[in-house]
Amino acid sequence: MDMDETKVLIVGGSSGMGLALARRCLAEGSGVIIAGRNAARLNAARDELGCPAALATAVADISREAEVAALFARIGRLEHIVSTAADIEGAYRLLPDIELSAAQKVVDSKFYGPLLLAKHGAPKLSANGSLTFVSGIAAYRPAARGSVVAAVNAGLEGLVRALAIELAPIRVNAVSPGWVDTPIWQ
Repeated sequence: MDMDETKVLIVGGSSGMGLALARRCLAEGSGVIIAGRNAARLNAARDELGCPAALATAVADISREAEVAALFARIGRLEHIVSTAADIEGAYRLLPDIELSAAQKVVDSKFYGPLLLAKHGAPKLSANGSLTFVSGIAAYRPAARGSVVAAVNAGLEGLVRALAIELAPIRVNAVSPGWVDTPIWQ
């Protein structure tokens, strides 16, 4: 795909796979917007990427519908939306130790966030646009301490299948990269 004149929104683009994707898209000539909840982390990512003119940052919490709607009102037309966002802090616990607040953060970031990105972002996508969400191997190979993450990843994949039908011809995909050594695991 020719990435010149392509505009890509990467939610979770301030670190890990999202940051790597932003670097690659910029190298291919795309305009990139990295979005996340933390302005300082977004600014650090911008610096790490060399502050190119083709890069913009946007502070937004994808678990809050008003913030997602405002994000898309600001950035206009797009070709691609990617979300690598995941708030898994405190989620990897054995069942007796799971705190509902930690589980809710996972659901908000990996299920409701993608739902809201699709709801508000699909109308901004070109006809050959795409939505890509990062699931995880836990959907297929759950482990002890991982019941919440496994359930949310499986739910995300079900959501993606339904959105692919509803939003066609826009492509909607979930990718499950397996374990990737990124800062989220530290």
